[in-house]
Amino acid sequence: MPDGEVTVSDSDIALMMAMGDQEGLRLFLQRYGGRMKAFLTKYFAHVLQEQERDEAFNRAIHNIWRFADRYHEGKGQLPSWCIRIAQNAAKSVLRREMSFCSKNREYEDDFDPAGPSNENDGTAQLFGPDDQRWEYVLKAIDTLPALQKAIIQADLAADGTADAQRLTEIHGTSKNSIYVSRNKAHENLKKRVDELMRQSAGKRR
Repeated sequence: MPDGEVTVSDSDIALMMAMGDQEGLRLFLQRYGGRMKAFLTKYFAHVLQEQERDEAFNRAIHNIWRFADRYHEGKGQLPSWCIRIAQNAAKSVLRREMSFCSKNREYEDDFDPAGPSNENDGTAQLFGPDDQRWEYVLKAIDTLPALQKAIIQADLAADGTADAQRLTEIHGTSKNSIYVSRNKAHENLKKRVDELMRQSAGKRR
């Protein structure tokens, strides 16, 4: 570090942003902007197009700036808090059909931009990581036809139901085809998971 250069801590950066100091935002972007973009590319490139990832990044930065006063070290390190906000922003893009409700909640007093999503409608995510069948689900997804696999991956990334319109644009098909393929994917997943579990049980005997 050059002589006389002062290192600004993450807490200082958060405080600067909370006070509306744009220098805090500049420092944040300089320090963590690249990491956030890399995160969005790594985890959402297979379900979000580049311009959609850019949209998620911009939405995340907006929420980080706007809700900086809600950050405190008890929520974890600043970059981890911001990555959670970026993840939620990406999921909101995937659930574009629900974005109006999500946007309205941003104006509620208790809104937490880094908190867990409440938008899962419970219809698309058949199983979750806490389910004992999760390892079989991941294996079963890989056996699905290409479109069914892509839809399920998008739904899982969205923690719910990914927007059908954007899926039609990505895959060059119709909404009806998306709905039909999603239903078939659910049926195939259930069957394939059951098969994999039976095979695993048979090997243990």
